[in-house]
Amino acid sequence: LNGLCTAARMHDAQAECVCGSSAPGRQHHYWDCPIATAVVQNISDNLPAAWCSRPATRPAILRRYLWLMQTPAGPRRMYQGVWKVVCLAALNAMDVGRKAALDFRMQ
Repeated sequence: LNGLCTAARMHDAQAECVCGSSAPGRQHHYWDCPIATAVVQNISDNLPAAWCSRPATRPAILRRYLWLMQTPAGPRRMYQGVWKVVCLAALNAMDVGRKAALDFRMQ
């Protein structure tokens, strides 16, 4: 994620995310943005409890699970290759979702 052209990385203070955040960086694009939040929530909702512990004090999916492709802790260990595919699909969904929202806003 370090090499992505985000507004913060390109020092473009005028750029905005489709959600209205100004000069968003990777933290915003891939975690804080409502579009990214929806993707993470969808994964959390569909991840069986056997594969991911869900203590009340923290969310089921942590940022490091997606960004570093670390399998979530749980009673059973998910196969690393499967989790990598989930992570790549999630990051792509965040990009595609932002692009779709921008295209919709431009109409």
